[in-house]
Amino acid sequence: MASDCLLTVRVLCAVLGICAGTAIASLGEGSLNALGLGLMLLAELGEALRLVLTQKLLTNLKFGVIEGQYYMAPISALWLFTASSITELPRAALGANWAHARALIHSEPQLFIASAVLGFGVNLCTFLVIKTTNSVTLKVLGTARNAGLVLFSAMWYHETITRLEALGYCISLLAFAAYNVYAIRGV
Repeated sequence: MASDCLLTVRVLCAVLGICAGTAIASLGEGSLNALGLGLMLLAELGEALRLVLTQKLLTNLKFGVIEGQYYMAPISALWLFTASSITELPRAALGANWAHARALIHSEPQLFIASAVLGFGVNLCTFLVIKTTNSVTLKVLGTARNAGLVLFSAMWYHETITRLEALGYCISLLAFAAYNVYAIRGV
């Protein structure tokens, strides 16, 4: 009982370390926009709700991965179509844009098919990670991937990041390593 509580505290500290590293990296950005921050927080809230509901569907209700897709895909499609109708459809409906998009689809259909197949694969992998572990692990993996990608881009492609951003990303990756040790191995 006491070891479970200690494990939970260690996992919580690792997740808080990831959050702190991300916050430090964000402070190094310098061009903070209140509207952008608000939209990001709203998107994170929506993502958290989706992940919790997906976890409930897959673990509590004991649905399989394909069954989970069957129930989640329509509502996801509805929200994605609604958002794209507001943000993308007005520009796409202009004559030249629409004709260009159709020509692009007809000239390279294999790219659009590959994109759809890869998107389906990502959704299956997402559901498998949630079913096997939990939704927190999926979010932690996403944060670590983003931090690693930024650091990789800075080292190999010479993208410019500040020292504060690099420090924040390094803290996030170290906390991710601690999360793996504590949550996955149960130390």
